[in-house]
Amino acid sequence: MRRPLPRLSFTSWSLIALAAALVLGTWGHWSGAPAFTTLEQILKPIGALWMAALKMVVLPLVVLKLLAAIVSAPSRESVGWLGLRTLLLFAAMLASVALLTLLIAPPFVAMYDADPATLASLRSNSEMPKAANSGGSSSNQLLPTLLFTAAFALAITRLPDDKRLPITTLLQGLSTAMFTVVRWILIGTPVGVFALTYSPALHAGAGAAGMFGAFIVLVSGLLLLFTLLLYPATALFGRVSMLLFAKAVAPAQLVAVSTRSSIASLPALIEGAVRHLRLPATATSFVLPLTVAIFKLNRTISSMAKLLFVAHVYNVKLSVETIVIFVATVMLLSFSSAGVPDGGAAFATLPAYLAAGLPMEGVVILEATNTIPDIFKTLLNVTGDMSAATILSRSTREAAPLDEGIAIEDAA
Repeated sequence: MRRPLPRLSFTSWSLIALAAALVLGTWGHWSGAPAFTTLEQILKPIGALWMAALKMVVLPLVVLKLLAAIVSAPSRESVGWLGLRTLLLFAAMLASVALLTLLIAPPFVAMYDADPATLASLRSNSEMPKAANSGGSSSNQLLPTLLFTAAFALAITRLPDDKRLPITTLLQGLSTAMFTVVRWILIGTPVGVFALTYSPALHAGAGAAGMFGAFIVLVSGLLLLFTLLLYPATALFGRVSMLLFAKAVAPAQLVAVSTRSSIASLPALIEGAVRHLRLPATATSFVLPLTVAIFKLNRTISSMAKLLFVAHVYNVKLSVETIVIFVATVMLLSFSSAGVPDGGAAFATLPAYLAAGLPMEGVVILEATNTIPDIFKTLLNVTGDMSAATILSRSTREAAPLDEGIAIEDAA
């Protein structure tokens, strides 16, 4: 019997659609045949309809997700001091890498010099938000909305159980229903990506493919750089040798690269933490599971790189206030990203890009190139998970070496 062909993932179909649109559009650009222009007229309303659907649900999704996440969280007493320290460390690490990205990335972004035809095509086929022409005024409305949502959710947690539990159940149900709507819309992502990419490729030719390649190199390079920087940072703040840290995290990194899943790397993280770093039970049973669940160090790096790149391509001026609000919003959303596979997390941050004055089309099209950077994102996230656990446990680790057999048994 012939073995069935493997099913392509959602991301793979989106990447195929992107490549097909680039090839077909570039072919049409070179040939100048009227049929390609006719196809563009057919695809434009399809892409516009898909973008309208995204814009319709993105903010309700974020608000409901935040509400459900906060009201469903464990009480402060159950989290305790270690939970607070963990969250503070997460926030500090996210803010630090965002600042470093802001310092490192701009010179490399400026090196990308697209030809005028590519830039003109991209800008003419993208709807610029009002914030682009008003100095990012809508960014001043997004953060208060999210802060009010968080404050309202915290107020719900203060209610008595007989009043709080029904509201919690309702919000969880609404959040789940909204995810269902999002999945319906995301089913059309390959078609939407094809429709949005075809027109720029038709007018700009191979220049559009060059833009995607430049973005992939930029993001992947930054993610790999910050992964390497975690080694000396962990040695400094976690009081452990870089070689020992490398031995501990290497198995989990292999799992991360092959599966692109931080959660799948958790068993290897625990084994490495016990066998090589002698992390205490609080780290292996609480901190590491928490990190793989909610801590994604790549978020402020990849999001900041995309912000700077798209702003450069579309000639959008970013003020200091806009950048600060963008980073704060991405940090807040990074702890409650949408549970949608293959692009759901990036989908949840779309309001932050819109508030910064960027066209949604530019952000969504670049998301289709996520397959290669996603490998480096997961690699960084898993390394950051082990780094955070090591730093938080530096005062409680035992000094004596642990027997390898016991370590394996404990990890299991």
